[in-house]
Amino acid sequence: MAKFNPKQAQVYVQTLQQVLTATQETADRVAPFFTKLDDAKQENKVTDIPAAEFAEIKAEFEDAVTSYQENAARLNAAQAPIRILGVHKSLAKNYELYAQATALMSDSLNVADQTIDDDKYEQSEADQAQYLNKVQTNVSKIMTSQM
Repeated sequence: MAKFNPKQAQVYVQTLQQVLTATQETADRVAPFFTKLDDAKQENKVTDIPAAEFAEIKAEFEDAVTSYQENAARLNAAQAPIRILGVHKSLAKNYELYAQATALMSDSLNVADQTIDDDKYEQSEADQAQYLNKVQTNVSKIMTSQM
């Protein structure tokens, strides 16, 4: 059996906490833009959003995607303690899929004609919820495990 390395576990937990903090900060930053877009979408008033604001929403979504992709790369590069390697690999994969789902939402916005591809948008929402739930489950297992 592999020896427990407390330093490795400490570095891993710090990396995980950095990723989770960055994820929350990104979500908090993009939330008002998402809310504005989602409200307009629900009221069929997407074309009423000023063009500059619609472009800003798209840019914020793209920034969020970049942040999530960077976090996914950080997770993939993290050296997880052997005892949680399986859960870590699952976490890294689910986070990567979450980042891809976020990219789908960004891709659903067409700035040129100020439209939303409803199929992509709704698929993105469903996928984000699914993978974020899986990420939270993975993190919970890691934090309660005996590393």
